[in-house]
Amino acid sequence: MNARGISVSESESKIFRLVSDLPVEQQRALVPLVDQLLPSLQSYFGSLPPARDGSALHVTGFVFKDRALFQDAGLLPEELTVAFHGKQMGAEFWMNNQAADYYRAHLLLHEATHVYMRQFPENGDGLPAWYLEGMAEFFATHGRQADGSLSFAVNPRDRYALPGWERIAVVQRDVAIRGVRSINEVLKLDHKDFARVESYAWSWALCRFLDSHPASRGAFRELAKRMTQEPVADVNERVQELTTPELEANWMQYAAGIEFAYDFDRSSIRFGDGNPLSGEARTFDVDVAHGWQSSGVAVEAGVKYAVTATGQFTLADQPKPWVSEANGVTIRYVNGEPIGRLLACVRTKGNEQAARSMLMVTPLGNAVEFVSEYSGTLYLRVNDSPAELADNKGKLSVRVESK
Repeated sequence: MNARGISVSESESKIFRLVSDLPVEQQRALVPLVDQLLPSLQSYFGSLPPARDGSALHVTGFVFKDRALFQDAGLLPEELTVAFHGKQMGAEFWMNNQAADYYRAHLLLHEATHVYMRQFPENGDGLPAWYLEGMAEFFATHGRQADGSLSFAVNPRDRYALPGWERIAVVQRDVAIRGVRSINEVLKLDHKDFARVESYAWSWALCRFLDSHPASRGAFRELAKRMTQEPVADVNERVQELTTPELEANWMQYAAGIEFAYDFDRSSIRFGDGNPLSGEARTFDVDVAHGWQSSGVAVEAGVKYAVTATGQFTLADQPKPWVSEANGVTIRYVNGEPIGRLLACVRTKGNEQAARSMLMVTPLGNAVEFVSEYSGTLYLRVNDSPAELADNKGKLSVRVESK
């Protein structure tokens, strides 16, 4: 019992006070989390500017199973809506209990990240909704190491280690229903859009992508370093400056093929201009441990081309290496095609149009004739999960000629 006469207890760490009606063992698991998260936030954004009264950051979290207890005791502000998972105001936040231990911790870390970001100059008021929510999701996605310590802002590798966290599944489902959202579509998400879980999922995905892709992570992290130094009102503008046609194409490939343990470096597209065949066949190698790569061949819409691939390579190495040719091996399928099958797409001209054209994939194989729907540069790769490229070995020799 506390002074208000309700069955709520308080626990405290160095910077976090937990007020909760949860069982004691669940409270004990939550209390150290904010202290453990703080160094990761400081490393990424920088140390917070001192408060006007000189006090250090201190966070209070109200985590409840029985909402009525908190309402009756006056511990739940009237302006909070009836239906919410978590809500942050100033240096405090309120959240409903979650069934899964992982997701209970995730939501607490999400709200604690909001508290930290709201201490930025001008209280972070210039930051767009997708960035506030996406970065809260970004840091809250955590994993436990062998020694029991936590790591934050992880690129999730195992769906079974994150019960209750469904961001990747939500994006996959939304892509299947509505298609891939462009970077600019995610930037336009406003606070009112976050009544839907899809907005959280897309915002997390964009933050994960911009922080992970080799073409954007340096500038994206440098932008974050400004947050604790000065009011930043140009986040969308800065991201739009980063969004070259090449980055948009990589984003759409990521969103369309989003997966646990996504390999951003190996999946990064190897761009190159294409030149017409001019009546001569052209041969080049395809790296089977990499994503889309330019063939250097410009194809024309409506023209028939013959593609012949020779050579063998290996896919995976456990439980044993799987030897494949360009037809692929039917031991496993990815996106409806055998792993190892040679795939093609054509990159057209234009920004978003070029990025979306690369989502139109044509399965090839050892020897295939095909007619392109578009004019542009021919790109090739072998079929495999974007999370499982590292253990592929070898190359294909591919010959292209017009018929």
